[in-house]
Amino acid sequence: MNQSVKRQKWALIIEQHKQSQLSIKDFCHQQAISYQTFYYWSKRLNETPSEKQIAQAIVIDDDSHQSVTVTLQNGLRIELPCNLSKSQIQTWIDALQ
Repeated sequence: MNQSVKRQKWALIIEQHKQSQLSIKDFCHQQAISYQTFYYWSKRLNETPSEKQIAQAIVIDDDSHQSVTVTLQNGLRIELPCNLSKSQIQTWIDALQ
């Protein structure tokens, strides 16, 4: 399951909780969902862009501009083809964080 699908799944679960008027503990128990996982996704989906800094730097590596190197805050560096769309790049970054 890719990050986008997970985000959509958990956004739906969190919305169902809001509509249920149950406590988080009762909702998670009723749905057989981990309490900790619910809180993780609730926090993750409510982050503001300033709280979620994706990359420290994006550098074009070569003169032909065929690839981009992205350095993440955790020090991980990835090299991606320049022809990827923004959403494809975001998917890779989300998967690696």
